[in-house]
Amino acid sequence: MAIRNVIFDLGGVMINYNPAAFIRDMGYDEETCQAVLNAIFYDPVWEDMDMGKYMTYTDALPEFIKRHPDLETPIREFFQPDWMEVYTVKEETERELYDWVHEKGLKIYILSNYAADGFTYISNKYPFFKKSSGHVVSAFEKRMKPDPEIYRILLERFNLKPEECVFIDDFPKNIEAARKAGMNGIVFTDVKSAKEGLLKLGVY
Repeated sequence: MAIRNVIFDLGGVMINYNPAAFIRDMGYDEETCQAVLNAIFYDPVWEDMDMGKYMTYTDALPEFIKRHPDLETPIREFFQPDWMEVYTVKEETERELYDWVHEKGLKIYILSNYAADGFTYISNKYPFFKKSSGHVVSAFEKRMKPDPEIYRILLERFNLKPEECVFIDDFPKNIEAARKAGMNGIVFTDVKSAKEGLLKLGVY
């Protein structure tokens, strides 16, 4: 059956970020930078944000500090009002893959593990979202990939036939879950191989 819908992940596919550079720009040494990076991005609280336990980073901030009191000052400095500028669009993916799919007349959807306020920020900032037909985001659903339920939500909400869908994500476990839901899947490593994967599926 022909592919009619292409579903994009965000982080690592459409969006990149460099929090380490952001922290270094604050003037901290490399050891402190790594400690702050670990305390924020590799702490379970970050995943709790993706799950919608905290709907804004200001809600989560006290918990980050509680768990890492020795890093309170740099954590507070990281979460300054412009910190979400660490999220930048992957321009090659947008131009060579996302827009290419859109020009083929296929419908685009977004399925991503993302914090609520982070998603709100990037969806308002980047115009590629306007070309999508809908999105399912973990923080609003209280479900995260690779939970089968979030794939079911996507398919049912937009009345999609799984065999007509291909999901592009940079984590193999998320693609495996999509395939178990009956969808086609492409593990994203770069734009060229992703486009080749779509071509093999009959997207010309």
